[in-house]
Amino acid sequence: MAKTKRLKKQTAGRLVRAVCYTQVLATDAPRARAEKAKCSTAARRKLNYRFAYQKLQMQLAANFTRRDLYVTLTYDDEHLPPNRKAAKKQVAAFFDRMRRQYRRAGKELRYVYVTQELQRDGSRRLHHHLIISATGSGDYDTIRALWPNGDNVEILPIGETEMYVHDDFLELAQYLLHERNPDAPATTVGDRGWNASRNLRKPVEESEMVDESVTVTAPPGAYILDTDHKQNEFGCYDYIVYLLPERRARKE
Repeated sequence: MAKTKRLKKQTAGRLVRAVCYTQVLATDAPRARAEKAKCSTAARRKLNYRFAYQKLQMQLAANFTRRDLYVTLTYDDEHLPPNRKAAKKQVAAFFDRMRRQYRRAGKELRYVYVTQELQRDGSRRLHHHLIISATGSGDYDTIRALWPNGDNVEILPIGETEMYVHDDFLELAQYLLHERNPDAPATTVGDRGWNASRNLRKPVEESEMVDESVTVTAPPGAYILDTDHKQNEFGCYDYIVYLLPERRARKE
């Protein structure tokens, strides 16, 4: 059977995003090419990182679990930086100290962080939200001891935050990048990006041509988060996002 479909899959920890769509062929008649292109374009839009939080979501899923740490670092009045550039220097120095501490303990430090100014109540004050790989019970004391710019340091396992719903990290990624939300207040300022350690694992990406009969499905025990299907007389696409069962994810 001729291979007429393209199957693409991205795997990040337990999170899997897959799409299968009819491929436009050089031998297709003009109308068939146009109609197939509608399916393939729709499919690519589903997989493309149309919003920055989708890329961050996949990075979080590939590198962290609910047992890793969500940290908020704030400044007291005495140490409040004058601008974001100065604040980023402070958090960079913090991670230098953390990296040395982890190295002495024989551990690898992985992290993602954002520097923000807009707060939940609408006021503005520089602060940082961090995702840090956990090592053990001493992490809380270590983090607080290595942040000299204020005593208000909030630390929680990711799974205990209000942004945690599933291991897909969607709500957490959206919150970390809320300053990039086009619906955010006009008072939002700054570069509104995110930074990460260089040792983060990248999501696994696969792409191959498959038979017409192939579609995308979740394995037994998976938790389906989203699905979509479109079809016309010349082609179709199927899209699915799911979480692998925990045991299978650990084995893989």
